[in-house]
Amino acid sequence: MSDDLHDVLELAMSRLLRLRGVLDPSQASPSLGLSVSESLALARLAAGPATQHELGAYLGLEKSTVSRLVHGMMQKGWVEKERDPRNRRFQKVALTVAGEQTAARTREAMRAQHARWLDTLTADERRALAHGLGALVRAISADPGPTR
Repeated sequence: MSDDLHDVLELAMSRLLRLRGVLDPSQASPSLGLSVSESLALARLAAGPATQHELGAYLGLEKSTVSRLVHGMMQKGWVEKERDPRNRRFQKVALTVAGEQTAARTREAMRAQHARWLDTLTADERRALAHGLGALVRAISADPGPTR
């Protein structure tokens, strides 16, 4: 890769992370009071209950971090734990009614935000973005490097 392309990618990734609020949890969804991890966890749990292990694998988080995340979400009334009927040794994390409402509000807020961003792009830019982001996700997913 050329140094110029490396510099562009590095700058773009850094700015995207900062602008998206990944580095400052209070900025992830300020109007909704969610961190990025909470937002992603709510989205995953909206698809159905998951064990903390499954949630951690989905989010790419360590066991202790997932435990704190779930505990915090329980304190906010968004999730509850229930025994897995297929294996009583495991507990599933499930959304409460308040969690379902928060997940829906978050999903709608993110869709509106994405629409505002995408509306500023030309049709060609939107197609290029979709193509490029898909390729970048594929490349990152396939990389067995030390950061994964």
